[in-house]
Amino acid sequence: MILAAALGCTWSGAWAQANAQEAGQGLGLRLGTVGIAVDYVRELRPWLDLRVGYAFGRVSGSTEEDGIDYDAEIEFGSAFALLEYRPWRGGFRIGAGVHGAAPDIGLVTRADNTQYQIGNSTYTATGRLDGDIDLGRVAPYVGLGWGGTSAGKGLGLSFDVGVMFADRPQVRLAAQGRACDSTILPCNPAGPSGFDVNDPDDARAQTFRTELERERQNVENEIKDLRYWPVVNLGVHYRF
Repeated sequence: MILAAALGCTWSGAWAQANAQEAGQGLGLRLGTVGIAVDYVRELRPWLDLRVGYAFGRVSGSTEEDGIDYDAEIEFGSAFALLEYRPWRGGFRIGAGVHGAAPDIGLVTRADNTQYQIGNSTYTATGRLDGDIDLGRVAPYVGLGWGGTSAGKGLGLSFDVGVMFADRPQVRLAAQGRACDSTILPCNPAGPSGFDVNDPDDARAQTFRTELERERQNVENEIKDLRYWPVVNLGVHYRF
């Protein structure tokens, strides 16, 4: 009986200690400038959490780049992993980690006898201009946050602000349709003064494509700061 009592006390003490040392964990849902994100957080140390998740979504809007108005679509789709340091073991946290991919940005503008400045030349065009902005794949991240940690229990809110360090933007532009030099009158893309912008044998089309390459470089230079992608998220978390 003495042995049984001793074993019982030992087991009860071990069970209590295991419960006291059980790592905190939680699930979260966020919405912000990296789309919709779902994540799982687990305590590694009383002052350190591991957060893993996936961000996804699509946002449409409009933008003006180098004088041309585009319809823009931003697509998010990236797994992420972060280590978050909690210096006071509370809600405030300092995070660093990596996103598997930066956002992808698509551009399109449609022309119907519309005048554009392409590079250093002015054209009247009928057709469309498609673009894509590539910010690379793996993107390191650093930021600050409040809430959504492994500490505590139950439902809570979270806020994050930080920066994702993507690659220098790489821009692709591709034109379809017909155009004419607006400085040569009469200018009618469908008439004798017009040309197919992708005609390999037309000198006017070759000049257009040279100007389009200059335009691409102008856009790349104008958006170079997109490599520092701002991250602002609001979220809700459940800790258990």
